[in-house]
Amino acid sequence: MQIPDKLPINRMEDYHTHYLGELEDGRLFWGYETFAYTPPFREIKDTNKLKYRKDYAVLHIFDSDGNLLQTSFKSANATDGQRYISDMLDEMISQLGKIEYKNIEVKVFEVLIDGKIFGLIPDHDFGLINLQPGSVISFQEPWDGEYYT
Repeated sequence: MQIPDKLPINRMEDYHTHYLGELEDGRLFWGYETFAYTPPFREIKDTNKLKYRKDYAVLHIFDSDGNLLQTSFKSANATDGQRYISDMLDEMISQLGKIEYKNIEVKVFEVLIDGKIFGLIPDHDFGLINLQPGSVISFQEPWDGEYYT
């Protein structure tokens, strides 16, 4: 199964791809909320797993051809409340200037944040491209921009 190097992503309002589109200068953007556990979730024996979770507001900027240019993020401990991450993401998006929400097409990529891999990561064994960390959403054939949670 062939995994594409460039992936269309459909904007779905009020969901994982709500903050998806184009900047006035033609660059593309994708902002979203996610989380990661340290240590990995399966290794946590404590019943209060939230104290090991960190929530993130992530903003990726791509050139007009879909190459990742930069990633910015803000984070908070999960115990601080999800509301703060949403507010952080709203603030990051508001600083982009004039934007147009729309579907985009970007190349697979990965960046390291707080020692964790973030990005669109191919899984060749299952023929998927997963948004990491946590495989929050996955893309698969027919590679038409639709994703699965």
